[in-house]
Amino acid sequence: MQVSDLRRRLVCRGRPLLRCPEGTSENSPAFQPQKCIYHGQLFFERLVSRANFGILGVRQKPSILDGYWRGAETLLFLPGEMRKGLQTLDFSFEAESLTHFGGLFLIQRFCNKLCLRRRLERILKDPPNWADYHPADLVLVFLYVLIAGLPRVNKTQILHYNGLFLSLVGLEKFPDETALRRFLRRLSTKTIRQIARLHDQLRAQLSSLPEPRSSLVFHLDSVVLTLYGKQPGARLGYNPKKKGRPSYHPLLCFEAHGQEFWHGSLRPGDAAANTGARALVRRCMEKVPSWVARSRIRLLADSGFFSGKLVSDLDQAGCGYIVVCPKAKLYLPLAQKAGFQEMSFGWAVAEFRFQPRRWEAEHRFIIVRRPLPEDPEEAQQLGLLKVGRFAYSAFVTNLELQPWMIWKTYQARANVEKSVRELLQYFSLNKIPTQSWVANVAFLQLLLLAYNLVHWFKRLCLPDPYAGATVETIRNEFLVPPGKMAKHGSRNVLQLPRDYSHREIFLKAARRIEALRLPEPPQGEKFGFVSSR
Repeated sequence: MQVSDLRRRLVCRGRPLLRCPEGTSENSPAFQPQKCIYHGQLFFERLVSRANFGILGVRQKPSILDGYWRGAETLLFLPGEMRKGLQTLDFSFEAESLTHFGGLFLIQRFCNKLCLRRRLERILKDPPNWADYHPADLVLVFLYVLIAGLPRVNKTQILHYNGLFLSLVGLEKFPDETALRRFLRRLSTKTIRQIARLHDQLRAQLSSLPEPRSSLVFHLDSVVLTLYGKQPGARLGYNPKKKGRPSYHPLLCFEAHGQEFWHGSLRPGDAAANTGARALVRRCMEKVPSWVARSRIRLLADSGFFSGKLVSDLDQAGCGYIVVCPKAKLYLPLAQKAGFQEMSFGWAVAEFRFQPRRWEAEHRFIIVRRPLPEDPEEAQQLGLLKVGRFAYSAFVTNLELQPWMIWKTYQARANVEKSVRELLQYFSLNKIPTQSWVANVAFLQLLLLAYNLVHWFKRLCLPDPYAGATVETIRNEFLVPPGKMAKHGSRNVLQLPRDYSHREIFLKAARRIEALRLPEPPQGEKFGFVSSR
């Protein structure tokens, strides 16, 4: 191939792609065609490799960066279907009323329908002259922060420049973390009891909505909160995950049908599981609505609450119960003497009556035998008595149900594990904010009120398919879409994303909130009550 032919072929849009060195010609001795041919072959290899993916074109306007990574005559590869992204962008820090939590408007409207601010203003003292915030405003700030899912008090800086959040709370400036912790430390025990009483009144009002319940199922449980500071009440006790670390050991009671918190208390880390359980059960019974018969109440508890005194209290109250026995091995000979009733898939049940030591009377005991899983790891994780190829679990109960139904009824207690997990993961129950015992008790009460507000909102304002939804689902789908507050004339408009996939449910929830009507509490129970009409 002649050099002249090569030059004629290496032309794009009339411009030569291969040139002789300056000051030389083809007939000049300084001209070396071998180098030209070599570079031309390299160019053709690149050209062939890219021929199926686009077209070649010369850059129309040279860039100032050409001198760094390509020559002025270098070809630019242009894809056939090129999509240009954002080329230029200017910055402005003048926007207002922006938020990460556009859907929190629903919770704010729901709290307004409950008259929560005015109720708090009635039961909380007026602030002193030097205070910048009313105590009712700070309580609402804590509730909204917990519902929004912020992990700690010191992680609230994101709300300092959140214009919509300030509009929802009604504040001109968001309180810093020091003001929030100071507020918790200044709450007295009397004020904490008043907030807990207001919580109970709200629960009593909403328990009859959307329709009154005819039965209640209480789930008792305790949770270990590992501590890393020097908080009062932090003591060494049962701590399966962080052995040797001090902790708190709160006691909690949930109602299964409404998935709501019923009663609880904060305890030191060395408290046993059943310490204070009898007082907690009595307090739960006092909060039961008058139209629910005691015989329609059931209580489910694990082996930590196995106690003759607690069982006697439940018998006197007239409610049903299922409590796990802590040492099933002690009752296995009695079950074998009574005889196991064979069931499907290798399962078997046995029942007998027995009076343990220091108990006042005989009670009905149920023993369930199940085959061990074939997977060794799964069998190892099964926390039951293992004898041979079977695992055993024992229960004491006063319910007149078939033995296998006792087992099935108790399995519903798994819901309390979900409730405790929600408190730990989505409401930061394990993030104790202060070094004061009273302040930490106040934080627990506010956290549990925020938990119930989300579940009340879910039950009363969202469609039925969301009845079993977790707090994470409610938060991700309805509370955290981005938004912006704007004004159209004299009307406030909350602007949400154009392609928001839950638009219809969001609007339906807003309409349900506006149509919500709360029943008035009974006479003598109008503590802090404010009519919404």
